[in-house]
Amino acid sequence: MNKLLFKNFEIIDPSQNLNSIKDLLIVDGKIQEISHSLDISDVKIIDGSNKTLIPGLIDFHVHYRDPGETYKEDIKTGSEASAKGGFTTVVMMSNTNPTIDNLGALIEQKKIIDENCRIRVLQTSSVTIGRKGESLVDIDLLSKNGVVSFSDDGDVISDPKILDQALELANKNNRTILEHCEDHGLLNDGIINDGSVALRLGLKSRPKSAEISSVKRDIEIAKKNGRWVYLQHISCKESVEIIREAKKQGVKVTAEVTPHHLYMNELWTYGEKGELPSWIDLGAYDTNTRVNPPLRSEDDRLSLLEAVNDNTIDVIATDHAPHSRGDKLNTFDSAPAGINGAETAFVTLLQLVEKKELSLQKIIETMCNKPGEILDDILNLKIGKIKKGYSADLVAVDNNDTTKINEDFFISKSDNSPLIGSTMKGKIKMTIFNGKVIFEDKK
Repeated sequence: MNKLLFKNFEIIDPSQNLNSIKDLLIVDGKIQEISHSLDISDVKIIDGSNKTLIPGLIDFHVHYRDPGETYKEDIKTGSEASAKGGFTTVVMMSNTNPTIDNLGALIEQKKIIDENCRIRVLQTSSVTIGRKGESLVDIDLLSKNGVVSFSDDGDVISDPKILDQALELANKNNRTILEHCEDHGLLNDGIINDGSVALRLGLKSRPKSAEISSVKRDIEIAKKNGRWVYLQHISCKESVEIIREAKKQGVKVTAEVTPHHLYMNELWTYGEKGELPSWIDLGAYDTNTRVNPPLRSEDDRLSLLEAVNDNTIDVIATDHAPHSRGDKLNTFDSAPAGINGAETAFVTLLQLVEKKELSLQKIIETMCNKPGEILDDILNLKIGKIKKGYSADLVAVDNNDTTKINEDFFISKSDNSPLIGSTMKGKIKMTIFNGKVIFEDKK
Protein backbone atom coordinates (compact mmCIF):
# COMPACT_ATOMS: atom_id res chain seq x y z
CA MET A 1 0.00 0.00 0.00
CA ASN A 2 1.51 3.31 -1.11
CA LYS A 3 0.79 6.27 1.15
CA LEU A 4 1.64 9.95 0.85
CA LEU A 5 0.64 12.63 3.36
CA PHE A 6 0.46 16.32 2.50
CA LYS A 7 0.64 18.42 5.67
CA ASN A 8 0.22 22.10 6.48
CA PHE A 9 -1.05 23.16 3.06
CA GLU A 10 -3.82 25.63 2.36
CA ILE A 11 -6.09 23.23 0.45
CA ILE A 12 -8.55 24.98 -1.88
CA ASP A 13 -11.34 23.51 -3.98
CA PRO A 14 -14.57 25.52 -4.36
CA SER A 15 -16.48 22.47 -5.62
CA GLN A 16 -16.00 20.85 -2.19
CA ASN A 17 -16.09 24.08 -0.18
CA LEU A 18 -12.49 23.50 0.81
CA ASN A 19 -10.66 26.57 2.00
CA SER A 20 -7.65 26.40 4.32
CA ILE A 21 -8.02 22.70 5.16
CA LYS A 22 -4.50 21.60 6.05
CA ASP A 23 -3.84 17.88 5.53
CA LEU A 24 -4.53 15.32 2.78
CA LEU A 25 -3.78 11.59 2.67
CA ILE A 26 -3.23 9.68 -0.58
CA VAL A 27 -3.44 5.89 -0.65
CA ASP A 28 -2.62 3.95 -3.81
CA GLY A 29 -3.09 6.95 -6.05
CA LYS A 30 -6.47 7.98 -4.65
CA ILE A 31 -7.47 10.73 -2.22
CA GLN A 32 -8.24 8.88 1.01
CA GLU A 33 -8.79 11.56 3.64
CA ILE A 34 -8.90 15.36 3.97
CA SER A 35 -8.73 16.96 7.40
CA HIS A 36 -7.47 19.88 9.44
CA SER A 37 -5.01 17.54 11.11
CA LEU A 38 -3.88 14.02 10.24
CA ASP A 39 -1.30 12.16 12.30
CA ILE A 40 -0.34 8.94 10.53
CA SER A 41 2.72 6.78 11.06
CA ASP A 42 4.72 4.94 8.44
CA VAL A 43 3.97 7.40 5.64
CA LYS A 44 6.00 9.76 3.47
CA ILE A 45 5.21 13.35 4.37
CA ILE A 46 5.37 16.41 2.11
CA ASP A 47 5.28 19.63 4.12
CA GLY A 48 3.44 22.54 2.56
CA SER A 49 4.05 25.44 4.91
CA ASN A 50 3.10 28.67 3.09
CA LYS A 51 1.94 26.72 0.04
CA THR A 52 -1.45 26.10 -1.55
CA LEU A 53 -2.73 22.74 -2.78
CA ILE A 54 -5.32 22.68 -5.58
CA PRO A 55 -6.67 20.01 -7.96
CA GLY A 56 -4.53 19.04 -10.93
CA LEU A 57 -5.25 21.34 -13.87
CA ILE A 58 -7.12 20.01 -16.90
CA ASP A 59 -6.36 21.42 -20.35
CA PHE A 60 -9.15 20.80 -22.85
CA HIS A 61 -7.18 22.14 -25.82
CA VAL A 62 -3.56 21.32 -26.69
CA HIS A 63 -1.57 20.77 -29.87
CA TYR A 64 1.39 18.44 -29.40
CA ARG A 65 2.22 18.38 -33.17
CA ASP A 66 2.59 14.61 -33.12
CA PRO A 67 2.55 13.14 -35.77
CA GLY A 68 3.77 15.45 -38.50
CA GLU A 69 5.61 18.41 -36.93
CA THR A 70 7.54 16.90 -34.06
CA TYR A 71 10.37 19.40 -34.51
CA LYS A 72 7.98 21.87 -32.83
CA GLU A 73 6.69 19.50 -30.13
CA ASP A 74 5.93 15.85 -29.60
CA ILE A 75 3.72 13.95 -27.19
CA LYS A 76 6.56 13.38 -24.72
CA THR A 77 7.85 16.95 -24.57
CA GLY A 78 4.35 18.40 -24.72
CA SER A 79 3.14 16.31 -21.80
CA GLU A 80 6.27 17.21 -19.80
CA ALA A 81 5.66 20.90 -20.48
CA SER A 82 2.04 20.53 -19.39
CA ALA A 83 3.13 18.78 -16.19
CA LYS A 84 5.46 21.67 -15.40
CA GLY A 85 2.52 24.00 -15.93
CA GLY A 86 0.44 22.09 -13.37
CA PHE A 87 -1.65 20.06 -15.80
CA THR A 88 -2.39 16.43 -14.99
CA THR A 89 -4.90 15.85 -17.81
CA VAL A 90 -4.90 17.23 -21.36
CA VAL A 91 -7.05 16.79 -24.45
CA MET A 92 -5.08 16.70 -27.71
CA MET A 93 -6.54 18.15 -30.86
CA SER A 94 -6.50 16.02 -33.99
CA ASN A 95 -5.14 18.52 -36.54
CA THR A 96 -1.93 16.55 -36.91
CA ASN A 97 -0.36 15.34 -40.15
CA PRO A 98 -1.92 12.95 -40.89
CA THR A 99 -4.99 13.79 -38.88
CA ILE A 100 -6.43 11.39 -36.32
CA ASP A 101 -9.56 10.36 -38.20
CA ASN A 102 -9.67 6.54 -38.08
CA LEU A 103 -9.28 3.68 -35.62
CA GLY A 104 -5.81 2.67 -36.82
CA ALA A 105 -4.43 6.17 -36.28
CA LEU A 106 -6.08 6.33 -32.86
CA ILE A 107 -4.59 2.99 -31.75
CA GLU A 108 -1.12 4.08 -32.89
CA GLN A 109 -1.48 7.39 -31.06
CA LYS A 110 -2.52 5.62 -27.86
CA LYS A 111 0.64 3.48 -28.02
CA ILE A 112 2.80 6.59 -28.21
CA ILE A 113 0.89 8.14 -25.30
CA ASP A 114 1.26 5.03 -23.14
CA GLU A 115 5.00 4.83 -23.81
CA ASN A 116 5.83 8.50 -23.26
CA CYS A 117 3.42 10.25 -20.90
CA ARG A 118 3.38 10.64 -17.15
CA ILE A 119 0.11 12.58 -17.20
CA ARG A 120 -3.34 11.66 -18.54
CA VAL A 121 -3.30 12.47 -22.27
CA LEU A 122 -6.63 12.08 -24.05
CA GLN A 123 -7.21 12.22 -27.79
CA THR A 124 -9.85 13.79 -30.01
CA SER A 125 -10.68 12.68 -33.51
CA SER A 126 -11.40 15.03 -36.35
CA VAL A 127 -15.08 15.44 -37.20
CA THR A 128 -14.58 14.92 -40.92
CA ILE A 129 -12.17 12.70 -42.83
CA GLY A 130 -8.96 14.61 -43.42
CA ARG A 131 -10.58 17.66 -41.81
CA LYS A 132 -11.96 18.50 -45.24
CA GLY A 133 -15.46 19.26 -43.96
CA GLU A 134 -17.12 16.75 -46.30
CA SER A 135 -17.51 13.19 -44.94
CA LEU A 136 -17.94 12.31 -41.27
CA VAL A 137 -15.55 9.98 -39.49
CA ASP A 138 -16.97 6.86 -37.85
CA ILE A 139 -18.16 8.64 -34.71
CA ASP A 140 -19.72 5.54 -33.15
CA LEU A 141 -16.60 3.38 -33.57
CA LEU A 142 -14.16 6.04 -32.41
CA SER A 143 -16.32 6.86 -29.38
CA LYS A 144 -16.37 3.21 -28.35
CA ASN A 145 -12.56 3.21 -28.54
CA GLY A 146 -12.03 6.12 -26.17
CA VAL A 147 -12.03 9.30 -28.23
CA VAL A 148 -13.00 12.17 -25.92
CA SER A 149 -14.87 14.24 -28.51
CA PHE A 150 -14.47 15.44 -32.08
CA SER A 151 -12.93 18.58 -33.58
CA ASP A 152 -11.76 19.91 -36.92
CA ASP A 153 -9.91 22.55 -34.86
CA GLY A 154 -8.21 25.07 -37.07
CA ASP A 155 -11.21 24.93 -39.40
CA VAL A 156 -14.88 25.56 -38.83
CA ILE A 157 -17.36 22.99 -40.16
CA SER A 158 -18.87 25.12 -42.91
CA ASP A 159 -21.79 22.89 -43.87
CA PRO A 160 -24.53 23.25 -41.22
CA LYS A 161 -26.06 19.89 -42.17
CA ILE A 162 -22.75 18.11 -41.53
CA LEU A 163 -22.34 19.92 -38.20
CA ASP A 164 -25.86 18.98 -37.09
CA GLN A 165 -25.37 15.36 -38.12
CA ALA A 166 -22.03 15.25 -36.29
CA LEU A 167 -23.58 16.74 -33.16
CA GLU A 168 -26.41 14.21 -33.27
CA LEU A 169 -24.02 11.26 -33.49
CA ALA A 170 -21.54 12.66 -30.97
CA ASN A 171 -24.27 13.53 -28.45
CA LYS A 172 -25.73 10.04 -28.84
CA ASN A 173 -22.31 8.78 -27.67
CA ASN A 174 -22.28 11.32 -24.81
CA ARG A 175 -19.70 13.40 -26.64
CA THR A 176 -19.73 16.69 -28.50
CA ILE A 177 -18.13 18.71 -31.28
CA LEU A 178 -15.39 21.14 -30.24
CA GLU A 179 -16.00 23.91 -32.74
CA HIS A 180 -13.39 26.32 -34.08
CA CYS A 181 -15.57 29.42 -34.29
CA GLU A 182 -14.40 31.35 -37.35
CA ASP A 183 -16.41 31.57 -40.57
CA HIS A 184 -13.77 31.22 -43.29
CA GLY A 185 -15.91 33.16 -45.73
CA LEU A 186 -15.54 36.27 -43.57
CA LEU A 187 -11.88 36.06 -42.61
CA ASN A 188 -10.57 37.78 -45.77
CA ASP A 189 -7.10 36.32 -45.08
CA GLY A 190 -6.93 38.59 -42.03
CA ILE A 191 -4.26 38.07 -39.39
CA ILE A 192 -4.87 40.68 -36.67
CA ASN A 193 -7.81 42.25 -34.85
CA ASP A 194 -9.76 44.80 -36.85
CA GLY A 195 -8.74 47.98 -35.05
CA SER A 196 -6.20 50.76 -34.64
CA VAL A 197 -3.22 48.40 -34.25
CA ALA A 198 -3.96 46.80 -37.61
CA LEU A 199 -4.19 50.23 -39.21
CA ARG A 200 -0.95 51.51 -37.65
CA LEU A 201 1.00 48.40 -38.63
CA GLY A 202 -0.58 48.08 -42.04
CA LEU A 203 -1.65 44.49 -41.39
CA LYS A 204 -4.73 42.83 -42.82
CA SER A 205 -7.50 42.63 -40.23
CA ARG A 206 -9.31 39.47 -39.11
CA PRO A 207 -12.80 40.74 -38.30
CA LYS A 208 -14.88 39.79 -35.27
CA SER A 209 -17.76 39.09 -37.61
CA ALA A 210 -16.14 35.77 -38.59
CA GLU A 211 -16.36 34.55 -35.00
CA ILE A 212 -19.74 36.12 -34.26
CA SER A 213 -21.31 34.55 -37.34
CA SER A 214 -19.99 31.10 -36.44
CA VAL A 215 -21.05 31.33 -32.80
CA LYS A 216 -24.53 32.47 -33.75
CA ARG A 217 -24.98 29.71 -36.32
CA ASP A 218 -23.70 26.93 -34.05
CA ILE A 219 -25.95 28.02 -31.21
CA GLU A 220 -28.96 28.17 -33.51
CA ILE A 221 -28.28 24.58 -34.61
CA ALA A 222 -27.87 23.45 -31.01
CA LYS A 223 -31.03 25.26 -29.93
CA LYS A 224 -33.19 24.03 -32.80
CA ASN A 225 -32.32 20.36 -32.40
CA GLY A 226 -31.50 20.11 -28.70
CA ARG A 227 -27.78 19.47 -29.22
CA TRP A 228 -24.78 20.00 -26.95
CA VAL A 229 -22.00 22.01 -28.61
CA TYR A 230 -18.61 23.19 -27.29
CA LEU A 231 -17.31 26.52 -28.63
CA GLN A 232 -13.53 26.93 -28.59
CA HIS A 233 -11.39 30.02 -27.83
CA ILE A 234 -14.11 32.69 -27.63
CA SER A 235 -12.45 36.08 -28.05
CA CYS A 236 -14.92 38.97 -28.32
CA LYS A 237 -17.69 40.78 -26.47
CA GLU A 238 -20.41 40.09 -29.03
CA SER A 239 -19.81 36.33 -28.89
CA VAL A 240 -20.10 36.45 -25.11
CA GLU A 241 -23.44 38.22 -25.33
CA ILE A 242 -24.82 35.61 -27.75
CA ILE A 243 -23.66 32.75 -25.50
CA ARG A 244 -25.02 34.42 -22.37
CA GLU A 245 -28.46 34.80 -23.95
CA ALA A 246 -28.39 31.22 -25.26
CA LYS A 247 -27.68 29.87 -21.79
CA LYS A 248 -30.59 31.86 -20.38
CA GLN A 249 -32.77 30.11 -22.95
CA GLY A 250 -31.51 26.70 -21.87
CA VAL A 251 -29.28 25.93 -24.85
CA LYS A 252 -26.63 23.36 -23.93
CA VAL A 253 -23.49 25.22 -24.93
CA THR A 254 -20.06 24.95 -23.34
CA ALA A 255 -17.79 27.94 -23.94
CA GLU A 256 -14.00 28.09 -23.74
CA VAL A 257 -11.51 30.95 -23.47
CA THR A 258 -7.70 30.99 -23.46
CA PRO A 259 -5.40 32.57 -20.85
CA HIS A 260 -3.83 34.78 -23.53
CA HIS A 261 -7.18 36.27 -24.50
CA LEU A 262 -7.88 36.97 -20.81
CA TYR A 263 -4.45 38.46 -20.09
CA MET A 264 -3.42 40.26 -23.28
CA ASN A 265 -5.01 42.70 -25.65
CA GLU A 266 -4.13 43.76 -29.20
CA LEU A 267 -1.52 46.28 -27.97
CA TRP A 268 0.75 43.34 -27.15
CA THR A 269 1.26 43.01 -30.90
CA TYR A 270 3.72 45.89 -30.62
CA GLY A 271 5.87 43.81 -28.30
CA GLU A 272 5.49 46.37 -25.53
CA LYS A 273 3.73 44.13 -22.98
CA GLY A 274 0.37 45.75 -23.55
CA GLU A 275 1.51 49.37 -23.44
CA LEU A 276 1.22 51.65 -26.46
CA PRO A 277 4.76 52.85 -27.29
CA SER A 278 5.40 56.59 -27.17
CA TRP A 279 6.73 56.23 -30.70
CA ILE A 280 5.39 53.93 -33.38
CA ASP A 281 7.76 52.00 -35.58
CA LEU A 282 5.53 50.76 -38.39
CA GLY A 283 7.70 47.67 -38.69
CA ALA A 284 7.66 46.85 -34.96
CA TYR A 285 5.65 43.81 -33.94
CA ASP A 286 6.01 40.55 -32.07
CA THR A 287 5.04 37.56 -34.21
CA ASN A 288 4.63 35.54 -31.00
CA THR A 289 1.38 37.45 -30.53
CA ARG A 290 -0.06 36.14 -33.78
CA VAL A 291 -2.84 33.74 -32.85
CA ASN A 292 -6.23 32.65 -34.22
CA PRO A 293 -8.57 34.15 -33.21
CA PRO A 294 -6.44 37.28 -32.73
CA LEU A 295 -5.83 39.20 -29.54
CA ARG A 296 -8.71 41.66 -29.28
CA SER A 297 -9.38 45.09 -27.78
CA GLU A 298 -9.20 45.85 -24.07
CA ASP A 299 -13.00 46.10 -24.06
CA ASP A 300 -13.20 42.55 -25.42
CA ARG A 301 -10.70 41.31 -22.83
CA LEU A 302 -12.73 42.76 -19.99
CA SER A 303 -15.91 41.23 -21.41
CA LEU A 304 -14.24 37.82 -21.46
CA LEU A 305 -13.25 38.22 -17.81
CA GLU A 306 -16.81 39.18 -16.92
CA ALA A 307 -18.06 36.10 -18.77
CA VAL A 308 -15.74 33.82 -16.80
CA ASN A 309 -16.84 35.41 -13.53
CA ASP A 310 -20.57 35.07 -14.26
CA ASN A 311 -20.26 31.48 -15.63
CA THR A 312 -21.09 32.40 -19.23
CA ILE A 313 -17.70 30.94 -20.12
CA ASP A 314 -17.19 27.49 -18.59
CA VAL A 315 -13.61 26.43 -19.36
CA ILE A 316 -10.20 28.07 -19.55
CA ALA A 317 -7.93 26.05 -21.87
CA THR A 318 -4.50 26.94 -23.21
CA ASP A 319 -4.78 26.18 -26.95
CA HIS A 320 -1.08 25.33 -26.50
CA ALA A 321 0.33 25.82 -30.00
CA PRO A 322 4.12 25.48 -30.14
CA HIS A 323 6.09 26.73 -33.14
CA SER A 324 9.84 26.81 -33.73
CA ARG A 325 11.85 30.03 -33.61
CA GLY A 326 12.45 29.70 -37.32
CA ASP A 327 8.71 29.55 -37.96
CA LYS A 328 8.05 32.68 -35.94
CA LEU A 329 11.13 34.57 -37.16
CA ASN A 330 9.18 35.89 -40.09
CA THR A 331 6.90 38.68 -41.23
CA PHE A 332 3.67 38.86 -39.26
CA ASP A 333 1.54 37.68 -42.15
CA SER A 334 3.86 34.73 -42.89
CA ALA A 335 4.43 33.57 -39.31
CA PRO A 336 2.17 30.71 -38.18
CA ALA A 337 -0.58 31.44 -35.67
CA GLY A 338 -0.20 30.11 -32.13
CA ILE A 339 1.16 30.77 -28.65
CA ASN A 340 3.06 28.32 -26.45
CA GLY A 341 0.93 28.25 -23.30
CA ALA A 342 1.26 24.99 -21.38
CA GLU A 343 3.93 26.18 -18.93
CA THR A 344 2.75 29.76 -18.50
CA ALA A 345 -1.06 29.52 -18.36
CA PHE A 346 -1.63 29.16 -14.64
CA VAL A 347 0.93 31.71 -13.47
CA THR A 348 -0.41 34.15 -16.06
CA LEU A 349 -3.88 33.82 -14.55
CA LEU A 350 -2.45 34.35 -11.06
CA GLN A 351 -1.53 37.87 -12.19
CA LEU A 352 -5.23 38.50 -12.82
CA VAL A 353 -5.88 37.40 -9.23
CA GLU A 354 -3.35 40.03 -8.13
CA LYS A 355 -5.27 42.62 -10.19
CA LYS A 356 -8.56 41.38 -8.67
CA GLU A 357 -9.92 40.55 -12.12
CA LEU A 358 -10.26 36.86 -11.28
CA SER A 359 -10.23 34.79 -8.10
CA LEU A 360 -8.21 31.65 -7.49
CA GLN A 361 -11.50 29.88 -6.86
CA LYS A 362 -12.76 30.83 -10.33
CA ILE A 363 -9.52 29.61 -11.92
CA ILE A 364 -9.97 26.26 -10.15
CA GLU A 365 -13.61 26.05 -11.28
CA THR A 366 -12.75 26.66 -14.94
CA MET A 367 -9.46 24.74 -15.15
CA CYS A 368 -10.25 21.83 -12.80
CA ASN A 369 -13.85 21.37 -11.62
CA LYS A 370 -15.86 22.02 -14.79
CA PRO A 371 -13.58 20.28 -17.31
CA GLY A 372 -13.29 17.42 -14.83
CA GLU A 373 -17.08 17.08 -14.69
CA ILE A 374 -17.25 16.99 -18.50
CA LEU A 375 -14.63 14.24 -18.68
CA ASP A 376 -16.27 12.35 -15.83
CA ASP A 377 -19.53 12.33 -17.78
CA ILE A 378 -17.79 11.15 -20.95
CA LEU A 379 -15.21 8.67 -19.67
CA ASN A 380 -16.22 8.13 -16.04
CA LEU A 381 -13.02 9.74 -14.78
CA LYS A 382 -12.94 10.91 -11.18
CA ILE A 383 -10.71 13.95 -11.69
CA GLY A 384 -10.71 17.71 -11.25
CA LYS A 385 -11.69 17.78 -7.58
CA ILE A 386 -10.07 17.27 -4.19
CA LYS A 387 -12.55 14.66 -3.07
CA LYS A 388 -12.34 11.29 -1.35
CA GLY A 389 -12.07 8.51 -3.91
CA TYR A 390 -10.93 10.82 -6.71
CA SER A 391 -7.62 10.44 -8.49
CA ALA A 392 -4.83 12.11 -6.50
CA ASP A 393 -4.04 14.71 -9.17
CA LEU A 394 -2.80 17.83 -7.39
CA VAL A 395 -0.73 20.97 -7.79
CA ALA A 396 1.29 22.69 -5.07
CA VAL A 397 1.65 26.45 -5.57
CA ASP A 398 3.83 28.99 -3.76
CA ASN A 399 2.06 32.33 -3.98
CA ASN A 400 5.03 34.15 -2.45
CA ASP A 401 7.61 32.94 -4.96
CA THR A 402 8.03 34.36 -8.48
CA THR A 403 8.23 32.83 -11.94
CA LYS A 404 10.74 34.34 -14.35
CA ILE A 405 9.87 33.59 -17.95
CA ASN A 406 12.92 33.65 -20.21
CA GLU A 407 14.11 31.52 -23.11
CA ASP A 408 15.63 28.99 -20.67
CA PHE A 409 12.34 28.63 -18.78
CA PHE A 410 10.66 26.32 -21.31
CA ILE A 411 11.04 22.55 -21.38
CA SER A 412 8.75 22.47 -24.41
CA LYS A 413 10.64 22.17 -27.69
CA SER A 414 9.40 25.65 -28.58
CA ASP A 415 9.36 28.98 -26.77
CA ASN A 416 7.01 31.06 -28.93
CA SER A 417 5.61 33.19 -26.13
CA PRO A 418 5.11 36.95 -25.94
CA LEU A 419 5.58 36.59 -22.16
CA ILE A 420 9.34 36.10 -22.43
CA GLY A 421 10.96 38.76 -20.25
CA SER A 422 8.12 38.74 -17.70
CA THR A 423 8.44 38.11 -13.99
CA MET A 424 5.22 36.86 -12.44
CA LYS A 425 4.14 36.44 -8.87
CA GLY A 426 3.42 32.84 -7.92
CA LYS A 427 5.12 29.60 -8.86
CA ILE A 428 4.16 25.99 -9.40
CA LYS A 429 6.32 23.97 -7.03
CA MET A 430 5.01 20.46 -7.57
CA THR A 431 2.64 18.47 -9.80
CA ILE A 432 1.24 15.17 -8.55
CA PHE A 433 -0.45 12.63 -10.83
CA ASN A 434 -2.14 9.52 -9.45
CA GLY A 435 -0.37 10.10 -6.16
CA LYS A 436 3.12 10.37 -7.70
CA VAL A 437 5.23 13.50 -7.94
CA ILE A 438 5.86 14.02 -11.67
CA PHE A 439 7.26 17.56 -11.54
CA GLU A 440 9.08 19.37 -8.79
CA ASP A 441 10.67 22.80 -8.82
CA LYS A 442 13.65 22.59 -6.50
CA LYS A 443 14.94 26.11 -6.94
